[in-house]
Amino acid sequence: MTTVFDALTAEPWAIQADWLHRLAAFAQRGALDKEAAEAARLLREQEMVMAAGPSARRLEGARYAMVSQDGVAILPVFGPIFPRANLMTEVSGATSAGALLNDYRLALSNPDVGAVMVLMDTPGGAVSGINAVHDAIASGRKQKPTKAYVTGTAASAGYWIASAVGPGNIAMDRTSIVGSIGVVAAIPKQVDPGSDGVMAVEIVSANAPNKRPDPTTEEGADTIRATLNAIETQFIADVAKGRGVSVEKVKADFGKGGVMVGPDAVAAGMADKIMSYDAAFNELAAMVRNKRRADALRK
Repeated sequence: MTTVFDALTAEPWAIQADWLHRLAAFAQRGALDKEAAEAARLLREQEMVMAAGPSARRLEGARYAMVSQDGVAILPVFGPIFPRANLMTEVSGATSAGALLNDYRLALSNPDVGAVMVLMDTPGGAVSGINAVHDAIASGRKQKPTKAYVTGTAASAGYWIASAVGPGNIAMDRTSIVGSIGVVAAIPKQVDPGSDGVMAVEIVSANAPNKRPDPTTEEGADTIRATLNAIETQFIADVAKGRGVSVEKVKADFGKGGVMVGPDAVAAGMADKIMSYDAAFNELAAMVRNKRRADALRK
């Protein structure tokens, strides 16, 4: 699990703070159980069948997505988001950004799919791959209607993705949470020997002082923060474009790194409707049925 822990500390995260600590603790516990991974996979399958209906089937070639008999593809974004699939994504009920991107592309290209529902309950995740998912949805929604429903939380990287569906297309439960716009890095600094009695010491070459900035110094923290600020700038720009508002409004009214609940989120412009999942799904399914009827009449 050292590899997983290293991955957690090797890149910036757009995730709720408590979740990053949970993942780090989880990664340090030891080897992951493949049986637990299989149990988590089956639970995800059951959740998706309940969401898409008993007649739903797996979207051909997809990792997560299901398609209902109405032609609505359901793309779950559950748990922490990692750049790629791994055993930890399975055990922790997490989502792979790469697999999610592939599933969305499959939904766009599948003639049986008329619309897409991105079903969200995530604290966010690693920054890597999120911009690509956002861009794909922002472009793809022009091809097939795409909406997001927040059943629990769409925080940080999760909200980054949700904002891509465009103005008017984010619905949420009355008690659901959105926001946590911002980027964080967990930078380890060893001060005592490890459990094996050995302390790792890194010596950086003369012309690369910023390769290993010391997070405990003001200069090192500023170097790290500059990277985080650059990513945050892109994050905020994407949210502003997706929501159809100014960058200044996102900075001022979208929580300032905090989260908002249900009606407050709608009032601030972070989401559009308070409604049940069934109502949101039926609304999208009706759009597909109406389009199919209109297409049939034109033939």
